[in-house]
Amino acid sequence: MLVGITGNIGAGKSTVSNFLRAMGYHVFNADFIAKRLLLKGFPAYNKVVEAFGKGVLREDGEIDTKKLGEIVFSSREKLNLLTSITHPLVLREIGAIRELYKEDLAFLEAAVLFEYRWEKHFDKIVTVFAYRGQRLLRAAKRFGLKEAIRRDKFQLPYSEKLRKTDYLICNTKDMLHLRLQVEELVKALEETCG
Repeated sequence: MLVGITGNIGAGKSTVSNFLRAMGYHVFNADFIAKRLLLKGFPAYNKVVEAFGKGVLREDGEIDTKKLGEIVFSSREKLNLLTSITHPLVLREIGAIRELYKEDLAFLEAAVLFEYRWEKHFDKIVTVFAYRGQRLLRAAKRFGLKEAIRRDKFQLPYSEKLRKTDYLICNTKDMLHLRLQVEELVKALEETCG
């Protein structure tokens, strides 16, 4: 059973994923899959360089994902161009993971799961929720506040996500509370999985 983990920027998806890994579960990440596909010699590399120019390359010839992120999060059109290149390849990888773990419980973190209608690629979906102020403060530590706000604008509001989710984790309190919710989630999924 492949379970999708989603939520808006700074919600705590990676923290939930880390708890699951510590509990011994296989947890994958759509962003890591996409970044691997951008490496020289991998399927998306040439198409991305062709689409965005050599200005996205580092000195060693690899794609500078930070620079690419700044470009694509500046306009919906540029983001759509990148996703038209990477998402079919990411979905192929997700399909392979789902097939590999059809008898076991595995998780895949995907921030844009609902934004790009990936629901059908998962058996169950977990949404991690946090208030906007909490999320932006967390994300600002990683990206800076301006960039966190800009990226947040590209994500669906929780009102839409919650209508489509199977399980909700509220990351509005402390780590212990979050960990207990993850343990309850796993218990419920294990019962569903058989």
